[in-house]
Amino acid sequence: MIDFSKYTAKSIERDMLSQVPADIDTREGSMIQTAVGPAAWYLEGTYMLLGKMQDNAYAETAVGEYLDRIVWGRGLVRKKATAAVRKGTFNVPVVSGSQFKTINGAASVIFISGSLISSSEDNYVYEMICRESGQIGNNYIGNLLPITSVPGLTSAKLGDIKKAGTDEETDGALRMRYFDTFNIEPFGGNIQAYRKAILEIEGVGAVQVYPAWRGGGTVLCSILGDDFKPALPSVVQTVQNIICPSNEHESVPSGNGYGMAPIGAEATIVTASTMALNITCEIEFLSGIQNGGELYQEEIRKRIQGYLDEVTKTWGTPLKGHTIKYEMTVYVSRIIYSILTISEVVNVTNVLINGSGSDLHLIETAEVQQIPVLETVVIQGG
Repeated sequence: MIDFSKYTAKSIERDMLSQVPADIDTREGSMIQTAVGPAAWYLEGTYMLLGKMQDNAYAETAVGEYLDRIVWGRGLVRKKATAAVRKGTFNVPVVSGSQFKTINGAASVIFISGSLISSSEDNYVYEMICRESGQIGNNYIGNLLPITSVPGLTSAKLGDIKKAGTDEETDGALRMRYFDTFNIEPFGGNIQAYRKAILEIEGVGAVQVYPAWRGGGTVLCSILGDDFKPALPSVVQTVQNIICPSNEHESVPSGNGYGMAPIGAEATIVTASTMALNITCEIEFLSGIQNGGELYQEEIRKRIQGYLDEVTKTWGTPLKGHTIKYEMTVYVSRIIYSILTISEVVNVTNVLINGSGSDLHLIETAEVQQIPVLETVVIQGG
């Protein structure tokens, strides 16, 4: 790799002036220096563009559309953002296409009514489609403000998620899928074939594959949603139908080869369960900060959650070896470090996870797959 950053305007100008005969004035403001100065600045920009081109030529450093072009050579396509589909409950019938706005200030989004799901007296439940794609449509639960006039409307509420909205796949996630294709070639129903096929399905963020979990010919695939949380039932069913659907009028996966799974293989799709984390700790703040535990409660929780998000993103990565094994650990030391990144925090001690001062090892087996979910953070001291 060529280091183009060293080609600055000053270094280029210096090199150019060094080629001028010694008997010619090259001091600042001289005719020669004035002539080569603009050229040096222009060449610096050219070298910057060359550096960008070099970065975008390799998967390790390419971004955006350049990365899209690289991964396309391995048959991969970036997952697009999708809109959330929610359940909306109204006291009167609502015309399809009616618009409603969430009541949460700057974060408000607009939902559009779709097909009727169910109805009873003064209770009409409709599909509500978020006008904006992404996870933003998953967050709000509560009353809706009508934009479209609906006669007789006195109650409008946004409820359960029917289909979670997902953000566009990040460069990091797409890059990881790309490199994953080089580890083991997908072939005839091997582990890599299941991983590749499932991770390409909309709404899936990670997968664990357990071969022969109930004897020969059986495969268990546990998935997470695009938000790295337990996948919604609709996503689990979609993946099941694509990979290994059941026979008509049956609920168990069929080995007849109707899906991606090869003939004779029965692949079962499930999702992970959650392990609630209740964290207590003692925190010392800078002198002069009163009630630091209360003032920085939300920021501390945010930093811990950020660490747990990093941990969860490794959930689907198997340990290297001759046996399929997954491992996930929440380290006390990393929780301490995440809190210490707050500049007003001086020291963190006595960190307990669910009452224990030890690292938390989550269960990752064919029977149980867990992800950590932060419940409470109790701060002592400060």
